[in-house]
Amino acid sequence: MHMHIVGAVLHGTILAVIGYALLFSATRTAGITALIGRLLGIWLFILAILGIVAAVTAPMFGGKPFGIDMGPPMHHWDLPGDHAPPPSHTPPPPSAP
Repeated sequence: MHMHIVGAVLHGTILAVIGYALLFSATRTAGITALIGRLLGIWLFILAILGIVAAVTAPMFGGKPFGIDMGPPMHHWDLPGDHAPPPSHTPPPPSAP
């Protein structure tokens, strides 16, 4: 559990530093470039915060961030007609004497 929090904090720190750099460089530009820089910087701060919150709250949801299954879907997505029916194991009829 603690390693997930440490990893999330490290990733969040990297995202926050990149977001800060984007916000700082957006103040040096004008027009659409400044708008895109501000939006990307804010978006990176939001992702950093959500990543840390997901790692901290994962134990409350059974180890899943926000209670979401992050693994690949198994058999619960299969439709009933997707598979062939199992072979029948009926005994052969008795032979006539």
